[in-house]
Amino acid sequence: MEFNSLLFFFDLLGTFAFAISGAIAGIEKKMDIFGMYVLALATATGGGTLRAVLIGDAPVPIFKNPSYLIVSALAVILVFYFRDQIIDRRKTLLLYDAFGLGIFLSIGVTVSLQAGLNYWASIIMGVITASFGGVIRDVLSAQVPLIFKKELYATVCLTGGVVYILLLYLNLPKELIILSSAAIVFVFRIIAMKYNLKLPK
Repeated sequence: MEFNSLLFFFDLLGTFAFAISGAIAGIEKKMDIFGMYVLALATATGGGTLRAVLIGDAPVPIFKNPSYLIVSALAVILVFYFRDQIIDRRKTLLLYDAFGLGIFLSIGVTVSLQAGLNYWASIIMGVITASFGGVIRDVLSAQVPLIFKKELYATVCLTGGVVYILLLYLNLPKELIILSSAAIVFVFRIIAMKYNLKLPK
């Protein structure tokens, strides 16, 4: 598969994961299916939209390709009709959030490097891509965003971004770099949640 096609596939995968987490948050707040869709779409595309605005990529991705709208809709329909099968919604939300976090960190760094940004700026853009959708989700559902708490959230993204750049220096295949940095973010986030690892405040 061509690299850009693979990148787009990963982007849609992350979109689906974050849309799932947004839809579950909508259920927790007793929203109707339209409210769930708005929340899911904002969660899934918020970070990528902000990244696109900051690097001057216009129009933003959501207006270039309807796939983001369709994938988000599919995620909402799935959650809406199978919500009774979700036993522990909070844990499920965090699981999908961790998965989307890893995917979008890698996507954000990759796209920013392709746009000509240097390494440190690309890491920052990766963190924004990964975390800002979750910020929008939490704000719209009247919660304090995870990134502003003492939980390991943005810190995990920064770690994944640094790993991405280090692997880049080793001249590894781009696909392996994307998957490895995404996996690092996912695993570290799961470990942080499981053992309640937090930053001091």
